[in-house]
Amino acid sequence: MTRKYRTRKIKYKYIRVPLSRGELVEIDVKYVPDLVGNKQYYQFTAIDRASRWRYLKIYDDYSNLSSIRFLEELIKTAPFRIRAIKTDNGSNFTNRYTGYLKSSDPFNPKLHDLDVLCQHDLDVLCQKHNIIHYLIDPGKPAQNGKVERSHRTDQEMFYERSKFKNVKELEIKIRAWNEEYNNLEHCSLDGKTPNEMLQLLTIKEPTDVCG
Repeated sequence: MTRKYRTRKIKYKYIRVPLSRGELVEIDVKYVPDLVGNKQYYQFTAIDRASRWRYLKIYDDYSNLSSIRFLEELIKTAPFRIRAIKTDNGSNFTNRYTGYLKSSDPFNPKLHDLDVLCQHDLDVLCQKHNIIHYLIDPGKPAQNGKVERSHRTDQEMFYERSKFKNVKELEIKIRAWNEEYNNLEHCSLDGKTPNEMLQLLTIKEPTDVCG
């Protein structure tokens, strides 16, 4: 006679550590869907994971130089100190993988301009602002999920409802839309707006809203 034993499943409780404002900012690029004045433009987006506060800016390319300029503008504009950024592995953001592969000395790889700015230019950004540059895993855009979802919102609520005669009009309207977004109530923020969350986090950090 075989005795049957009951097995009990162990349930693990996962604790999400709340983030402070500026602790992690996701950055990505979105194509402006339609040509403006017969030219392609690109929307750079930064979103603070804790507050969902965003900063948008239009560029006429998505080169590493534009990425650096966007980061510099973000540092000047953000109403908080940026402790870390997270991007994908696009060549406009990093060449840590290709830099290592192409370098004759694996322990001294070729560095991308953005990595140089964030890691080795001590006087400009790294030492002064103490910014860490995280990369998502290759082919895993969901790891930058906040900025990906915000781009879908941009498509549905802004680009599909707007037309632009020229890039100046695009820049004006994107600034207005960004301001509107930062004052929209978010379900993920328990009905608060990103700007309200910034005020809350100024008083009490970290936020109780996580994920």
